[in-house]
Amino acid sequence: MTQLYSKLATIYHEMYQHIFDYDQEFNFYDALLKRNNCQNILEIGCGSGMLARRFLKNEYDYLGLDLFNEMLDIARKETNSDSFIQGDMRNLSFEEQFDAVLITGRSIAYVTENLGILDTLNGVSRSLKPKGLFVFGVFEANGIFDNFDDFEQLIEHENKKIRRISKLQKNLSTGWTYDWHARYIIEQDVKISEYDDVTTLRAFTKDEILLFLKLTGFKINEILVEGKALTFIAEKS
Repeated sequence: MTQLYSKLATIYHEMYQHIFDYDQEFNFYDALLKRNNCQNILEIGCGSGMLARRFLKNEYDYLGLDLFNEMLDIARKETNSDSFIQGDMRNLSFEEQFDAVLITGRSIAYVTENLGILDTLNGVSRSLKPKGLFVFGVFEANGIFDNFDDFEQLIEHENKKIRRISKLQKNLSTGWTYDWHARYIIEQDVKISEYDDVTTLRAFTKDEILLFLKLTGFKINEILVEGKALTFIAEKS
């Protein structure tokens, strides 16, 4: 399992503020939730709380879930809130049900086996009120493997420079899976630190996701295409 969300959690938090436009992402969810009269929401893969602080500021009844306590520690500090729990998306169990469940950051990519996907989607279904809204994104397999290129990023955060060198390798052991090898080179106050990290991610075809959703009792409302990603907007049947 990747160290990006545990040992390197602070690096993640600093980097992704510059990689993602969290205001734009929140505005997308906010408009969708309001259109569907959703107030009580669960965010799966909440990470270091960058979306959470926006949901809480806008007075949503919010709960964030993440696998990594290191990320949740940052999220609690970031939001000055304890609206977070540690848990695995493949094993969801709540006494209450939610108006909407969001799996953000395409976090479902870390669930690489079919059984894990089915467990996740069945758990989401149990966690939703009747006709509840389910929104999640995936990496689209054709787009990923058509442009399967290594890449580098340089992020400057306050007095720190973070360079990430990423190399991709096809895996294909449990679906359209691939290994992401990343080297992080951190320069701060003339000191340089280096970390190596590797994780396995899964991409999906649209038809795969449609079948998974059908098997777990969801009705598709809309599918959005953006570059190498698909976003599915569904409701509990």
